[in-house]
Amino acid sequence: MEFEVSGEPIHTRCLAVAFTQGEGKSIEFRADILDLRKGGLMELAGRIATAGIIHKMELCGSFSVETGTIERIEWDQSHVMHEANRATKGECCRDPMERLSDLVGTPLGEGFGSSLKQCFGGPLGCTHVNTLFQEIRAFYSRLRGMRRESADVRATRNVGDRVALRSLYFDAFFPVEGGATTTLCVRLSDVFYAGGRRDGREVLFRHDEVRLVADVDLSGWQLRAVHARERSRCGPTCDDAPWVLRSDELGDFAGRSLGGGMARFCLESFGQREADARLLAALLCLAPGMTQVGVAVSDTLTPSKAARPDDSGLTGPGPCYMLRAGGPLMQTLFSEGLAGAEADVD
Repeated sequence: MEFEVSGEPIHTRCLAVAFTQGEGKSIEFRADILDLRKGGLMELAGRIATAGIIHKMELCGSFSVETGTIERIEWDQSHVMHEANRATKGECCRDPMERLSDLVGTPLGEGFGSSLKQCFGGPLGCTHVNTLFQEIRAFYSRLRGMRRESADVRATRNVGDRVALRSLYFDAFFPVEGGATTTLCVRLSDVFYAGGRRDGREVLFRHDEVRLVADVDLSGWQLRAVHARERSRCGPTCDDAPWVLRSDELGDFAGRSLGGGMARFCLESFGQREADARLLAALLCLAPGMTQVGVAVSDTLTPSKAARPDDSGLTGPGPCYMLRAGGPLMQTLFSEGLAGAEADVD
């Protein structure tokens, strides 16, 4: 019963990571992020935020399967928040992307987060692209663990054969009758393929899932309750397996705000054991997903309490290149007397 959700769907975020066999000992990767807002109207960082595709970005490249070292990076951003215009004095969300080339030669290991921050963090880059890279790193860590455990995962493959897939879906629902809460639902699916088939047929090695539901107080973005369950099914038959409840381990999340500090708390709570990696990935979706929900529940140009809590820290210059302090867009907003302009969490 605790995993049933209802209400009006207001926002969906999809994160997808795919690993395929490359040449030699290389793994080709592709990672996509899609934010689809299904309602809302609000002035945000100098633009009128409405429903539609908000972000659509992808990263492609390759890394060494043995060392995790990034060998190649390419990118595409068909939908971004800020295109070049008069308000931005010609700047665009795509401008800092060339910095990603500096990550070539960096291992996707323990120190990758620090390397990413130095190269592309805060005013140097884009929070959404950073999210994609963090997901690539996390899924690479899972693949590395699976390769240690199983010869089937390490088996030789042909170029282009799929190795592993991760999909993460964040959905937000608003009560049809209105109210002070929203329900957030996260679904994670990890698929690993066994190698070694000469005829090219895919063979499932393992399918892991996490389902998470959270109720959030819109007036302060505080979590009221979080429930989660997970299961693993083994190939090649993928027979049914029982779900394991994790809700009892999430009691300390109740009362915490999604406005700041949530990532650190998630890592402190579930970042130490490899067995918790899937649950951790699902939990880390809550805070960035919630920043998208604020606009979706607003239907006036002036942000409401539900759209942006007063103490959320989401006002003023934001954590990305376009919203950096002193940047052209911030100068435009401040020169018009909009010193309280909203940070770009769109």
